Amino acid sequence: MSRVTIAGPKLSRQTKNLFYRTLIILALSILLTACESMGFYRQAIIGQGRLLLARESVDQLLISPDTSPLLRQRLELVQSILTFARGAGLEVGNAYSSYVVTGQRFVIWNVFAAPQLELRLRKSCFPVAGCVSYRGFFDEQDARSYAARLKQEGLDVYIGGVLAYSTLGWFDDPLLDTFIFMDEGKLAVLLFHELAHRMVYVKGDTRFNESFATTLEQALLHDWLILRGDSQRFEKYLSSERRSRSVLRLIGLTRKDLKDIYGSEKDDTSKLELKTLLISQLVEDYKEHVRQWTEGNEFSYWMRGEINNAKLETIADYNQWVPAMQTFLRSRGLKKFSLEMMRLAGLPFSDRQVILASMPISIAIDNK
Repeated sequence: MSRVTIAGPKLSRQTKNLFYRTLIILALSILLTACESMGFYRQAIIGQGRLLLARESVDQLLISPDTSPLLRQRLELVQSILTFARGAGLEVGNAYSSYVVTGQRFVIWNVFAAPQLELRLRKSCFPVAGCVSYRGFFDEQDARSYAARLKQEGLDVYIGGVLAYSTLGWFDDPLLDTFIFMDEGKLAVLLFHELAHRMVYVKGDTRFNESFATTLEQALLHDWLILRGDSQRFEKYLSSERRSRSVLRLIGLTRKDLKDIYGSEKDDTSKLELKTLLISQLVEDYKEHVRQWTEGNEFSYWMRGEINNAKLETIADYNQWVPAMQTFLRSRGLKKFSLEMMRLAGLPFSDRQVILASMPISIAIDNK
């Protein structure tokens, strides 16, 4: 795939200042890192800079006669979602007040890596985001080149395309053509998720951050759809959740069995053979689930290609604490849930893990 080329409108002073701010932050990061990281930061500068320079004002697009009816309808929908998000207590600010055409399916490609006999993602640490369990690239080929180097080191590797990401309030994140035309419910979920990161984010604890955002997005989607009188769409969402949960349970069982094998006294060759058998069984069990469904297949994309430790651990990063957080939210309400998660975010990692692990979990997912 060719590199992204995005042409933007004439720049305002504010946009230029934001662009220069990006350059300064990332340039300083380069000076403090080893040569191997310089290429990564360079592509980050270019990628983020292009997005900033290509932004078009949503307000201007809404009144422009050149804006297509479909895009105008989507921009208006986003505005209604953001209005709801503000009322729910999310820190929206000027996020999503601009729009960028990337011409791509994904805006970023994340590379995950794990040892062949460990369920542990390799972490990368950055000045702004802290330590995260992936590296994100604006260009797909850059991601694949990095993944190839990790494979040569003997690591399990997975590349996942990303429709949107959050700069955690450092910049006013734009709307992108990678996600704005998706299903209305999924669009709302995505925006709620990314805005949640601006509300609560702990450097170095990806699983807490993603589990919180996932839990909050689901609760807000429920309230937003009920407010719109679209209970039918929420019922479809619940059906989707039930299908996803059934697959997540299969993946969870596989991870548990793999963890037992990796921690056993067996030799590495035997462990790798058993790993292959367990993953093959996961695929067969998944196929049996799909045959029982009358609609939807939320994991079809994820199940394609090689399944390995890196891929399995991405599921844990986004879902490990979701059941406990959902139970807390349903029993205490949105406001108390948000306050409690903010409190946990301020605790040391080990203390936060103990509290989350001790939270009760409810099997029910149908009721808020």
